[in-house]
Amino acid sequence: MIDFYIPNRKNGEKIILLVRRHWFILFVRLFFWALLMLLPPILYIVFQGVFLSTLEHELLKALLVVFTGVFYLFSLLFMFNAFVDYYLDVWLVTSERIVNIEQKQIFSRVTAEHKLAKIQDITSEMHGIIPTLLNYGQVHVQTAAEKERFIFKQVPNPQEIKRKISGLSEYKKRFEKVSEEEDINEK
Repeated sequence: MIDFYIPNRKNGEKIILLVRRHWFILFVRLFFWALLMLLPPILYIVFQGVFLSTLEHELLKALLVVFTGVFYLFSLLFMFNAFVDYYLDVWLVTSERIVNIEQKQIFSRVTAEHKLAKIQDITSEMHGIIPTLLNYGQVHVQTAAEKERFIFKQVPNPQEIKRKISGLSEYKKRFEKVSEEEDINEK
């Protein structure tokens, strides 16, 4: 069983799926920042001979060290932000509903939910060579609610997620229909 905090958990509600973005998305973001962090040493090696007299000046050398330190701090901050965004963007499929927890910024989060019985349509998409090879894409969940679509962004195995949500939705619709018929028969 998956142990995860569910906002407004109902009695007997169990997590069926806990989905995060595909690992490749995090890898690309972290790789970009890691490459960017190689920029100062490369620039130092390339321009060492050109600005040799500048590097000997104590004030300019100190400013260069401070600027480089600030550059590395900001790069690490953006790497941390990419990890937080990846790790805290979660889509939960429970026995009762779908919960979308989306981290907008480090201190900003949006949570939305839809009942499984209210789902009208589910679509999965994969566009491009890399998503097809690595089997990740998007899953769109359509309801009649005010927010018409839930989008599971860049998730692994989108067809499998679509199949599971569709099966759970059909089961909940049949279960609620049977429950309504029993309530009518009792009256």
